[in-house]
Amino acid sequence: MGSIYKNLERGVQNFKFFYGTPIAILSHFPYNFFMVDQGLEKNLLPGKFDYITPFYNQYHNNKSLVEGLDSLLNTSDLSVKSIPFSSDMPPVKLFPGIQGKSRQIKVLKKYDGVQLLRMTHRYKEDNELKEEEGNFFILEHPDYRNVYVLLTIESNNFFKRSILPLFDDHTPHMMMTFITHKRLKRFLEEFQEENQFSKLTITHASHRCRFNEKGKSEKVFPGISWFNMDLNEAFNWVYQNNGWFQSLQFKVKAHHFPGAEVSITRQGIVRTTRLFSKVFKSFILPVCKMIHENNEFFGNRSRRDNLNLAARPLTIDFGMDQFSESSENSKFIQSLRRLNKVSISVLHGNPYIHLSIIDYFDGSTFDLWVLNSNQLFIVPQMRGSVSSIKRLINHIFDTYAEGDIKDYREESIH
Repeated sequence: MGSIYKNLERGVQNFKFFYGTPIAILSHFPYNFFMVDQGLEKNLLPGKFDYITPFYNQYHNNKSLVEGLDSLLNTSDLSVKSIPFSSDMPPVKLFPGIQGKSRQIKVLKKYDGVQLLRMTHRYKEDNELKEEEGNFFILEHPDYRNVYVLLTIESNNFFKRSILPLFDDHTPHMMMTFITHKRLKRFLEEFQEENQFSKLTITHASHRCRFNEKGKSEKVFPGISWFNMDLNEAFNWVYQNNGWFQSLQFKVKAHHFPGAEVSITRQGIVRTTRLFSKVFKSFILPVCKMIHENNEFFGNRSRRDNLNLAARPLTIDFGMDQFSESSENSKFIQSLRRLNKVSISVLHGNPYIHLSIIDYFDGSTFDLWVLNSNQLFIVPQMRGSVSSIKRLINHIFDTYAEGDIKDYREESIH
């Protein structure tokens, strides 16, 4: 206990606590408020003040959580990882039901629109059974039903090994989104412009490039590049190489802000080392809005949801003569065959395309038609869930080509 108060006394002159409150005020809190959680102890260095445990122990709502994470990054060598997602069941009810051999999740605290949970994950590494624990927050979007943000300051390894697989394991109940290449660039441009960053440098990128060899089918090659390019240079490079970015890591600098290292994926996963409030506003909230709009737009597409079992088709407008060559038909069909857990029947492949698709996740069924050179028609049948429609379109965008999603009778939403 003496070492804790010694740290407090040493810190009074030099540190500020969250939201600008002098650290001396912390002496009014009970002793166990400062006890280091054993699961977090491994993240602390000797002689370093523990900002993490008080942060977990204090009350949070949507606003204070974002502000608190922003302040925490200014005082600690941490990063915030976030996943905006939609769920047909409140995560605070879904997660505690996960009591398998490898994962256990329990709710630690419930606040207004915010929950703190802890995961225990057991896994094998080099034939050795290991266990790790970590905390994460679930933030409920105040305006968008069924839209949430998972936030954690745990290690990158815990995030990749323990948290991300949750979304694969619980499809279609939990779904991330998909950010088109055009929108991804727009997010970055607006982030730089709104915050008046003097420099935004792309430092690292995961990408895919298409390669056409004469007489052979088109191949898509994944790659990783370490750039030192500004925004326009990096996007021009990937366009010239007939490719697209899967994820981007970049650094921003400004005279009146400390530098930050930020990364974003096309699924809307965001990581940052600083400036969390600005990153939250420029990336996470817009992704939440995308998820909400897609939920609304893709909802009630099943025939059984509509009067007289009427169809409510969607179209993807590619904005160019995507299917001008007959060889493009086979490329499109081959790209769809890479979508997992579906059955694809080719009813017609040339000169027009007609496919029948069954999604084994939830039994959704679709007819896909290509009747002209620049449009794809998606017709949900008796069941066509939001998650299944999103999964299908995301796969088309990620493995074939991007376009504007439209209602057959209405304007585009993208």
